Amino acid sequence: MYLPDSSHIRHVAKSGSDSNSGLAGQYPVDLANDAKLTISSAVSAAAAGDTIIVWPGDYAENVNFAGKALTLIGAGKSKSRIVPASGSGIVAADGSVVRNISVEALATGAKALDLFNKADIVVEDCDFYGAYGGLYGYGAENVFLRGCTIRGKLGACNFASAGKVVVEGCIFIADGTYSTSADCIALLGTGDGAYSNCVFTAQRDDTSDKAIGAAYCTSASRAVFRNCVFEAAGGGGHTGQAYGVLVNNPGAAAVLDNCAVKCSSDNASAGPYDLWQGDGKLVVCGCAYETAAGTITQGGSGWAGAVGSQVASALAQASLDKAAKVLVNKAVQNKLTGAIAYYDDDAEAVILTHTPTDSEAAITRTPS
Repeated sequence: MYLPDSSHIRHVAKSGSDSNSGLAGQYPVDLANDAKLTISSAVSAAAAGDTIIVWPGDYAENVNFAGKALTLIGAGKSKSRIVPASGSGIVAADGSVVRNISVEALATGAKALDLFNKADIVVEDCDFYGAYGGLYGYGAENVFLRGCTIRGKLGACNFASAGKVVVEGCIFIADGTYSTSADCIALLGTGDGAYSNCVFTAQRDDTSDKAIGAAYCTSASRAVFRNCVFEAAGGGGHTGQAYGVLVNNPGAAAVLDNCAVKCSSDNASAGPYDLWQGDGKLVVCGCAYETAAGTITQGGSGWAGAVGSQVASALAQASLDKAAKVLVNKAVQNKLTGAIAYYDDDAEAVILTHTPTDSEAAITRTPS
């Protein structure tokens, strides 16, 4: 939090005042005399490229970057919180960076973080909870998202028509409480993106006939998921479609690698489908799932086959590694018995022994 003093770093604190400049005259910062009281005031005073540090507290306001490429940094997502009474929490701009902050925007139609048609965005270590959605990234471009929890009453995140999206280690949760007349989808629109080590969860407990899904790939998007978990659960009386992953556009494609998918619903006539290819391409490699609809190209025969091949590959690699060690590590021959001992990297553990005979022209031995 203590950064070199600069005319491009402004501070916001609950003990501050909007009549202050927001600039630090010294460090530690004299928050009462230097810091702004509201984030919006700091945004107005800042220039493109500036950094705004938000000290601990709840800030009941709507933050709009007004087209400025700003860096907004909180003291921690459990400490610096934006909680607007109505409307969206943060409306970012091209080139924005948001870190270490949480936003809770629960008024009807509100979005916690709005990245609509924005480009070159970095978001890290944040919590977003919105009524309409936690993160609205429709049409966004060049987005990097890491270490965030994103929740929504309608859907957690929308990256439909987005391009060059990279997501790492995030949790997406749609709780299905927005409306009984609306679908509930954790990731509504994947965009052209790469997702790794993420969890996508959607759940609704009402008797709605609307869909529930963990991830929906459409709009001619291309998405790759690696080491991800997808779960959709429709409660008692749910009569809508239910799916874990749905690909449903002629130009859409999704690849799942080493993922687990689970879907449950009382509505047997419209699912539940762990994997559902309505249209487009769906490629699944080394994943755990139970049911499927449409044509799915498998990289392995379900979970067991894929894991089996991976284990075999790993064992083969281990044998090769040992064989390589035989070639590069020390070998000692007992002068009395003629036995040769081959040692591991530590020069102490014996990984292979062999006693040659006069008739042998070559030694062929699998390390053990």
